[in-house]
Amino acid sequence: MKKVYILLLTLATLSSCSNDDDNSQTSEIVAQWKLVEAKLSGFEGGNSSNGSIDYSNQNIIYNFTANGTLIVTGEEHIGYSNGEYQYFFGEDHLGTSSDPQILLVKINQLKWTYDFTNERMTLGQSYVDGSDLVFEKL
Repeated sequence: MKKVYILLLTLATLSSCSNDDDNSQTSEIVAQWKLVEAKLSGFEGGNSSNGSIDYSNQNIIYNFTANGTLIVTGEEHIGYSNGEYQYFFGEDHLGTSSDPQILLVKINQLKWTYDFTNERMTLGQSYVDGSDLVFEKL
């Protein structure tokens, strides 16, 4: 009987740990983020380009809410127009189901790679010759 109790206690502990990990992962993106740069790569807008656009002096805000809604406000930029979008943040296949799962952001089903380094979040489309959007948390 004691072994069953220990097994149940262990299972309960393990399941609560995985839930905490999921919540901390999701809360990683929930915030208001200021767009500071768009890194261009490959074939952007009909022209082959490698460069960047500095948005640090503009007030372009991406607000990732806890309920899965992204609210974009600010001036015109590469990325999403002002409005509301549904998003998912978590592990998923970037390509086909045979590809490994990685941490990514899906905004209205469009997949963006995710990176958080040196207090900056980067949402990337460069894997398909698109732009990478760089943000700082407000």
